[in-house]
Order: sequence, then C-alpha cells, then structure tokens
Amino acid sequence: MCMDQHRVCTTNRDVVDIAKPNDRFLKYLLNPFTGRDPTLNRRILRSANSEVVYGPSYYGFYCVRYTKITDYSYYYYLDSNVEPDAGSVRMSFVEESVANAGVTISSVCNPTSGPSAEEFHVLVKENQQANVKQWFPDALLGVYAYTVTDASTSGICGTGSVWDDCSNRTTVSFNYTQCSTTMFDSTDGELYATKYITSGSTSYVIIINADSTTSTRFTCLAVSGSSVSSNPGSCEKGQSATARTSDAASVLISLSAYAFTSASVASSSSSNVGIIAGVIVVLIILIAGAIGGFIFYHKYKKKPFPWQKSKVQNGSEENAEKPAIDPASPKVVVDIQTPKEKNNSLPPIEKPVPPLDENKNQPLPSITRT
Repeated sequence: MCMDQHRVCTTNRDVVDIAKPNDRFLKYLLNPFTGRDPTLNRRILRSANSEVVYGPSYYGFYCVRYTKITDYSYYYYLDSNVEPDAGSVRMSFVEESVANAGVTISSVCNPTSGPSAEEFHVLVKENQQANVKQWFPDALLGVYAYTVTDASTSGICGTGSVWDDCSNRTTVSFNYTQCSTTMFDSTDGELYATKYITSGSTSYVIIINADSTTSTRFTCLAVSGSSVSSNPGSCEKGQSATARTSDAASVLISLSAYAFTSASVASSSSSNVGIIAGVIVVLIILIAGAIGGFIFYHKYKKKPFPWQKSKVQNGSEENAEKPAIDPASPKVVVDIQTPKEKNNSLPPIEKPVPPLDENKNQPLPSITRT
C-alpha cells in the first residue's frame, strides 16, 4: 500500500515502485532489517510515474545488487549502464507499455558496461552507526600528521596534526586541539569504516559519520600510499587517490606517519638486548643445574644410568650388557677360566721316575729285635 510519495509501494517480490529513482529510496527496498527475503541479492526499483522522453513515456529502473556486511549494514552496486541524460547515474529506462506488461530482473539487470570495483554504496540501518564498524585498509592503519587541500586552500593542518587510525582499527579520530579544521563534516572528529574494497594499488573505504546529526553521513576515501582523496557519499567512478573529485566538497590529503625518535629507538633496542641476554643466562643456569642433579642422583644413589640398564629382547639376555663384577664377589670364580679350559694353558709338569734297577745290588736293612 502506498501512503505518500516518500514510501515504497511493493508490486511484487522483485519490483518496487518509488516516487523518484533516487538513491535515498534504496533504504526502503533493501529492507532485510524489517523482514524482506535476504536470500535474494538483487532487486529492481521502478519510478512511480512515467516520464515523457522525446515522445514516448518511460519508467526509470534501478537494478540493485547487494551483499550483507553485518546485521545492520549492506553494500550494493547498481547494475545498469550510465545514462548521460539522467545525471550520469546508473539506471535503466523502459518504455511504459513494456514496463506495464511486466519486466524481470534478467531483462533489466543486463548492463553492457557495468560498475567498476570502486562504484559501491553502503546501506546502514538508522541509528546503528556504532554497530557496523569494520577494519580500515592497511594503508590507513597508523598515526599520521595530515595536510589537506580543498577547493580553495592548500596546506591546511600539517605538522602537529593527528590522524589516529591505530588506537582502534575500525575508527579514525582527529585531534581538533592540534588542528581545528573539521574533517568530513564530523563535529566530534570520529568516523567509522563500514566497508572497503581494494582494486590494484588503491583501496576504497566508505566511512560513516558518528555524529548524531550531520549533513554528510557517508564519505568515500580512496587511498594509495600516503595520498588520500575524499568524495561525499559514495566513491566516484574512476576516483584517484592523488586528485580531488568533481565534487566541490572533495579534499586531497597527504599523510606523514609519526615515527619513534632515534633516542627512543636506541633505548628500546638496548632494553631488548638486555632482556634477551638475561633470558639466555637463566636458561644456561637451569640446564646446568638439571644435568648436575641428574649425575648426583645416579652417582650417590647407586642407580645405574639409563644407558647401563640391561635390555632383554625376546626372552634372551644375549644382547644384554653385563654388569660390572665386584672382585670380592664369589661370582668371580665362575667367571675365571681354569687352565684346563684355556687353549693356551701350560703343559703339565712330569716328575722323573727313577730306574727300577737302581737299588738292585743294595742289601736290605737289618732288622733289630727288642
């Protein structure tokens, strides 16, 4: 049901009527926050009224291809050709009779020259800015001094200014005490990253203003190296990080990273060397103590060292290491081989036998009676 020209009228699952084909009405179409089918990632928006263009009447269509980021945010592309006669926006025009007969996503969403990577847009549920934070691209993660060039002035801020994207990787904070120039229409000097896409050497990130009220809620930043360009709203087709866009509010920013002083680096280096040396000394002492305790235990407790223990395999002691023999032990007798068992034992000594006839002629001794 249509209540007024600022409400969306749903005619079927995919096609939605709007008062005028303008981006502000996308929030009504991309309505997963209030129960639309999140499985469909493309929708069509149709103007509520047809317009006469060189004779025939036409309806204007947006083809929206969107992707979920968080429960409160989506990013999307407009899958149509650029129309020079419609402010160079990406939209399609369909003759009234054809549109009334019915259109499909495939018939409307078929650009011959679709959007490039940087031409994305972000949709955030109202008052949920703090719940859609994402990381900034690596090129912006740091603490910088920044110099700004706008449409009329160059050299704004500079030395002493503070761009802090390091304390919190999802938030960029500006210190307005150091440089009072308002950045990206943010009174509080705090903005959140919602989504970034990298194409080649340039990253494109859309930031959202954290202020409760503002005239500029979204800003696109194109960053490459130390150069940053801005564009209010979404990124401009072909936006370069090294030049301002066609928007009058666009600025060009040069970043200079803050670094440690040489004294602080030397101090930190010396401190690290001392810590490492201390750790090594402690490890050496612990290892030496462990080895000494091991030797003491086995020596004075009469415990054999692990490598001296017999290893019996398959029930045989053939490969077992024999224990040391105590000379005072009776077992030494068993282990000593007798001369008879030795192959190199001495031959037995033969006692000479006197000849039998040596005392043949000697008289027998006399027998004395008592």
